[in-house]
Amino acid sequence: MAFGIYVHIPYCLQRCTYCDFATFEASQILSPNLYINHLKNEIRNRGTAVGPRAVDTIYFGGGTPSLLHPSLLGDILAEFSINGFTWNSQTEVTLEINPATLDETKIEAFTEAGFNRFSVGVQTFNDRLLKLCHRKHSAQDTHETLKLLESRKLNYSVDILFGLPTQTLGDLASDLNILDDYNPKHASPYCLTVPTGHPMNTGRAPDEEQAQMFDLIDEELSKRDFYRYEISNYAIRGFESRHNLLYWQNQEYWGVGLSSHSYLKKGSWGVRFWNSRSLSEYFEQIKEDFDPLKVSETQGELLTLNQAKTDFCHTSLRTSQGLNLREFARTFGGPLDSAQQQAIKRLQNQGLVTLEGEDLRLTRQGILISNQVFVEFAF
Repeated sequence: MAFGIYVHIPYCLQRCTYCDFATFEASQILSPNLYINHLKNEIRNRGTAVGPRAVDTIYFGGGTPSLLHPSLLGDILAEFSINGFTWNSQTEVTLEINPATLDETKIEAFTEAGFNRFSVGVQTFNDRLLKLCHRKHSAQDTHETLKLLESRKLNYSVDILFGLPTQTLGDLASDLNILDDYNPKHASPYCLTVPTGHPMNTGRAPDEEQAQMFDLIDEELSKRDFYRYEISNYAIRGFESRHNLLYWQNQEYWGVGLSSHSYLKKGSWGVRFWNSRSLSEYFEQIKEDFDPLKVSETQGELLTLNQAKTDFCHTSLRTSQGLNLREFARTFGGPLDSAQQQAIKRLQNQGLVTLEGEDLRLTRQGILISNQVFVEFAF
């Protein structure tokens, strides 16, 4: 059974227009040193309820973790080790970075601290669109960051955002063509998702053109030997994000830091719990005794059998491997309910899923409207 750790670092150079994560401009909250001290307290106070145990992946996200001094993030890694969480050189240790937050000295310090994979928030190489998103960096900053990673032959991923206001198919094609100058092993394309009425919904391409953008990404990345292993993730084979796969393959993970989410296979069907989005509340709560099986209703849930079945189906269907019906039956002691079995036939007739042997997978059309397919697998 795999196990991963997620560490949330909420500091940003500037809040992006579309962001809904628990993040803050670095000048608006307490110093990073104080926040890191609280993270270390959480690891000490809650580590015995989660571990000690071997760790397969560690992921530092945010926010912009690369804003912080490498020694601070190294201190967090050391704290996990002190408290019985072990890993080795084969463990995937990822750091999210934004362009313009790295230089030669910092990247060397991060790699010496143990980071061996980097996720770059490229979003777009178009300066006009970057400004529209309130991104602090420029396209030139991105080029310099990618050249730095390339020069050290480091394993890195790129995030690409599409469906932006005024963005055209040509704009997106240009972004994808620029990637030919570099050698990322992983790419995460995300369609802009904001609430109805949000200012960034104005001026976006119609749904049909956004679907064309989706197809363009798939076509162009496939030409470059990437394959889609999850709805929003592509990789050269062998370079899939092992941390991402934890989420989709029903594996355990512990989220540390503000607003972080966790999943452990405790109780009958597992438990999910999460930290507060309020800094003051989070700081107070991590001082208290902690038992994952006694989480409050506002910050956790003991999963029922039906919730566990629903989660298993939804996460499995997000992947290229799909939902294996034999594995479902083995996990839950029996096959899908009759309602889901009938839904499979209906979805097959609509061209939204395929069933090959025991593997149920989304088609291209099914991926485009995956949320509508997932509704059919709610127990």
